[in-house]
Amino acid sequence: MSAGTTSCALLAGLLAALAITAVEPLSCAQCDSTLVSCENVSATVCAADAQSCVAWLTSSLLGDTNMLKQNMSCSPSNCTGHGDTSVVFTVRVSGEEFFHFANQCCQGRSCNGTSAVPAAADQSSNTECPACFGYNTTSCTEKTQKCNKQERCVSLTADVTNGTQSRLLVKGCSDISSSTCGALSAGGNQTVGDVLLIQVNCTDAAASPTPKPSSSSQGGLRAWGGFWPPAGLLLALLLL
Repeated sequence: MSAGTTSCALLAGLLAALAITAVEPLSCAQCDSTLVSCENVSATVCAADAQSCVAWLTSSLLGDTNMLKQNMSCSPSNCTGHGDTSVVFTVRVSGEEFFHFANQCCQGRSCNGTSAVPAAADQSSNTECPACFGYNTTSCTEKTQKCNKQERCVSLTADVTNGTQSRLLVKGCSDISSSTCGALSAGGNQTVGDVLLIQVNCTDAAASPTPKPSSSSQGGLRAWGGFWPPAGLLLALLLL
């Protein structure tokens, strides 16, 4: 075989390998659950037109209501900017009550998914927000919630489905980013999975008020009527 023939054969083999690689379908984790988390679900082959993998999750523990909705699937669309995108935030109402939201798009690869339970609270800052929640209402009775570092105050209204559709109002401390706040505040109604985000308002958390020192800490024992009682009278009072 001549050198030219050999070169042509090698080139043809290379082009064939590239063609096979180009048409190899995308594999994504695929799961739809309202009972258990989709974490650690293995990826399976998508349809030939799939361009990206997407995943969304909402979970909440508010009062006696516990909700989990999660979906991971293939998408025929590219992610925004043809790169991975992710929006994840939690609104904390109390030490245990929360609303958690996550939305991911993974370009050309499977998404890892996010935990249905937010990270443990680190209430080490000196800021606080009004916090409360309610279903099918436009107001709720606010209390004060101490915030984590770099959290801000959020008021969120959304339509959620947990057996039946309900309108949820939730307020509290949130790790939501400035860019996400801006996008959700200005974008109007936005549907992600089974959740319709209607209104999201973000404000800076307020500094917690400094506790006032108690009267007992201001100078120790107070004088009676402007003079100190005799030591004997003090001893008699202590021994009564």
